[in-house]
Amino acid sequence: MTEPPSVRDVLNLLLEAVTYPCIGNTDWEDAAEMEARALAMAAQAIGSPDDPPEFRIWLDTLRKPNVNNDDRDLVFDAMHGYLSALKRERFM
Repeated sequence: MTEPPSVRDVLNLLLEAVTYPCIGNTDWEDAAEMEARALAMAAQAIGSPDDPPEFRIWLDTLRKPNVNNDDRDLVFDAMHGYLSALKRERFM
C-alpha cells in the first residue's frame, strides 16, 4: 500500500503544472494533464503539522470544480509569494 501524498507535494505539483512552459499546442495539453493528476491526488492528501494553515485553504480552493479564475490566480500568486519568501530566508 502506498502512502497518501502530502498537501505540500500536491501543491508543488499544481504549481509545476501552472508554470509548465507552454511553447506548442501539446504543451498546453501536458500542463492540463499534470494539473488533473495533481488534483486527483488532492483528495487523499495529508497535511503535516508544520504546514501553514494556508496550505489546506489553497488546496481546498483549487479543488473546487468551478473555482473562478480570480480565486485561482490569487491562490497561485500567494503560493509564489510564500515560496519566494522561503527561498530568501534560506539564503540569508
